[in-house]
Amino acid sequence: MFKKKGNVLVLLLALVLFVSACSNDEEASKDVEKEDADSPAKTSLVVSGDVVEEKAGCVLKSQFTVGDLIVWRVDVIDPETMEQAPDDTKVQVHLSTGDVLDMRYGPHPAGEEGAPSFWTVSLPVTEETPTGVLEYHVTAEIGDKKGEFRPFDVAPSLLTVNPPEGQADVEEEATEEEAEESVDLSNVETNQTINLIAKNFSFEGENGEKTFYVKAGEEVTLNLTNDEGMHGVVIHDLDVQLDEEGTVTFTPTEPGEYEILCSIFCGTGHGDMKANVVVVE
Repeated sequence: MFKKKGNVLVLLLALVLFVSACSNDEEASKDVEKEDADSPAKTSLVVSGDVVEEKAGCVLKSQFTVGDLIVWRVDVIDPETMEQAPDDTKVQVHLSTGDVLDMRYGPHPAGEEGAPSFWTVSLPVTEETPTGVLEYHVTAEIGDKKGEFRPFDVAPSLLTVNPPEGQADVEEEATEEEAEESVDLSNVETNQTINLIAKNFSFEGENGEKTFYVKAGEEVTLNLTNDEGMHGVVIHDLDVQLDEEGTVTFTPTEPGEYEILCSIFCGTGHGDMKANVVVVE
């Protein structure tokens, strides 16, 4: 009798363990399903793109002026299908001016046989278009899937609207003349230590300054810090060169203005890396 009861207890215990194991398996399965549903790969869209000037033959461009037609071209890929998102996806370009442009999917350039398809929208540059850097980002959304594209925050990737060429020259000359008139070189404050920072294809000081004043006949210490990329420094007329981040010293003897340039070819913005050293008596 006791043996029969023992067998019954063993069977009941085995049944409890089996039910518990099944329950755990179901919970684990539900957790996996939930993780799959919440996975970024399942709920995100991959957005990438570029900007071209349509009137110039759809060449990549970041500098625009009056008369140009800015065109944004974007791919919106659904990772689940590895194909373009459906045509009813909401794709928009958001501008720093507050404007929002709706994009449409189709061949580009339109009407050209065999042209590739993108999400596109265009913006004509007119005399009323604000000049300067035009920041933007692109968003895409369909159902619970979303995606976003933001360009790199470096000079070659920044959209810039320039004033008409003649106007730009006049404004630049006026600015330079005003700057020269505003600085009294006989009383200007000098600093024999130049802390130069290289970033976003530009040279500037710790406070954003691009002109540094030093005294003739006294040693100058130039410290170069690279916030991004590989850059160096060369001042040709002062026989100064530093081909990496670090420190160089020199003693200028002749008063005058000397240009600081980057000594390493660092990309498309290399030629824009300029600053000035003004040597005063």
